[in-house]
Amino acid sequence: MAKGPNNDSKVQSQKVTPRASRRIDRSRSRRRSAIDFGSIFRTTLALAKPAAILIAVVMAILGYSALANSRLFMLNRVIVSDAAAPLQADVEQMIRRIVGQSRLMEVDLSALRQKIEAMPRVKAASVSRVLPDGIFVRVVERQPAILVRRDSEALVWLDDDAIEMGEFSEVKLPGSGSKPGDASEIPPIAKGFAEGTRSQSAAAEDRERIAIYKQIEREFSEEPNPLWNLIDQIDLTFTRDINVRLAHPPVLIHIGSTDFRKRFERALQVLQAVKRGDSELPSRFRVQDVDRLIQNANNISFIDAARGDRIVVNIATPGAPKTVRQEPIPDKSPKKKK
Repeated sequence: MAKGPNNDSKVQSQKVTPRASRRIDRSRSRRRSAIDFGSIFRTTLALAKPAAILIAVVMAILGYSALANSRLFMLNRVIVSDAAAPLQADVEQMIRRIVGQSRLMEVDLSALRQKIEAMPRVKAASVSRVLPDGIFVRVVERQPAILVRRDSEALVWLDDDAIEMGEFSEVKLPGSGSKPGDASEIPPIAKGFAEGTRSQSAAAEDRERIAIYKQIEREFSEEPNPLWNLIDQIDLTFTRDINVRLAHPPVLIHIGSTDFRKRFERALQVLQAVKRGDSELPSRFRVQDVDRLIQNANNISFIDAARGDRIVVNIATPGAPKTVRQEPIPDKSPKKKK
């Protein structure tokens, strides 16, 4: 019976650890489950966005390809801007020939532009698509600047860059109401330009010839006494020794490389004095054999007015054929205004 108290003391001193509440455990479990679900949703959503974008891009490409290959994109309209009617027709015809049955989206615009710019009368061009079925072309057209006689006697127009645009009968001057080839369109004809395929230096020389021609035109067109319509030909073979030819009579006048109008006027004064039988004025310019020149006034063929000390006048050799125009173009003789 003595052992009883000891057992009670052991029982009383034993420590008991309480169990965690099941309610708390279940709450933590639910929170853990909610966190996992949200993470999965966000991950799925993050992956879905690129997939949706990729699908949209693929669908757009497929749709575009199907649309671009449809008959809706066959070439139907060609719009040519800033060009004369004949050139518009030529450009349109060439575009339709090149494009053919190709779809509009397959057309190489850069290559098409190069083809258009290779046309003799086109200086520059820009090409663009006009969806769904058109092509728009803006043209910078070359303008005729000088009428040139070739070695073959053909008359051709050159622009300011010395690029050949076409024959005399094919090109209409801007602002002119007359047809190509009419007499009213004939300026003094130039000669001496390079033929065939030109080197860069030859092309540069041709541009210099055009500049000289324009200078002579400006000087000879000055008021109050314009002389431009008295000339029918300018020989620019040697740019430092320019010769011009009178339309009537066909006398060749050497005016050199400067003071073009001044020298031409002196030659005209001498020629007119000789035709009048005036020996005094030619003598002031130190012209030799004035009496003989007066007797053969209708046979004068050449006047050198480029010499600083005197003017030289030559008479055609007796029996030699007279200088005549070899190209079939209308007469340029002055006409009275109605």
